[in-house]
Amino acid sequence: MAVSFQNELSRLSRTKKIISVLPQALRFRTAKALYNYESVKIKGIDIVAPLQDDGLVCMVNTKDIIGWKIFFFGEYENDTNKILELYLKQDDIVLEAGANIGSETLLISKILNKGTIYCFEPNPYSFERLKINISINELKNVYAYDYALGEADNEIKFHIYPKGFCNSGMSSKYMETSITHEITVIQKTVDTFVHENNITKLDFIKMDIQGAEIDLLNGASETLKRFKPTIFTEACEPYNDTKQLYEILVSLGYDVFLIKNLTTEKFNSVNEVRDGNWLAISKKN
Repeated sequence: MAVSFQNELSRLSRTKKIISVLPQALRFRTAKALYNYESVKIKGIDIVAPLQDDGLVCMVNTKDIIGWKIFFFGEYENDTNKILELYLKQDDIVLEAGANIGSETLLISKILNKGTIYCFEPNPYSFERLKINISINELKNVYAYDYALGEADNEIKFHIYPKGFCNSGMSSKYMETSITHEITVIQKTVDTFVHENNITKLDFIKMDIQGAEIDLLNGASETLKRFKPTIFTEACEPYNDTKQLYEILVSLGYDVFLIKNLTTEKFNSVNEVRDGNWLAISKKN
């Protein structure tokens, strides 16, 4: 085991050194060629890696796509991070559904030096990593919960990938495949969570929950009407019915925008809907 760890660590170090001198355009492809997280020969190691250049660190596994990208490039999704930096304010109250291991939770916490983030992750493996990453960064404005957010207060069947899969944090109540296994998790509505925790302000909702976004909205009608938070979500077929997602957001009083290269393009009808990162802003804001 020790030999395997040292071999992978040496391979990671060599790969990182090689890509550091390459042009930006070649780094991703070269890193994957030299240390391919999808390969069965790569086992992955747990390691604490710097997250961006913000003084944050993240416990990752280098077999996982999120951990792999953080180890080699210091972040998981650059576009998402820039959107969060652009639209979040220091005193915002944020709800993050689908926090995974916390790669974006940590960055949100850093932005919110006067605000609070409530994050949710029902995958047990990811939730343990999330708690570790909150702890090692000594974050005081993050509250983590190990249940799903959806359309009702109940128990649901939830599909998770095994450890050692190249995207083990990707899990969903709907995403059942030949290698996922089923667990039972608690689900609550956003309206219930807000009521139970006496939340009096909510400015921003971030969703990345693999097809359960519509369920979350259906369980958040009172909260959305009361607080009118900005909503940032990944909208992508086949995980989402993107046309239905758009129509629900519009019915709730939102304008919906596609974010591309940090600019916003408004959808004026359901026929204009396209996959991508969406920003929904209440018309009453």
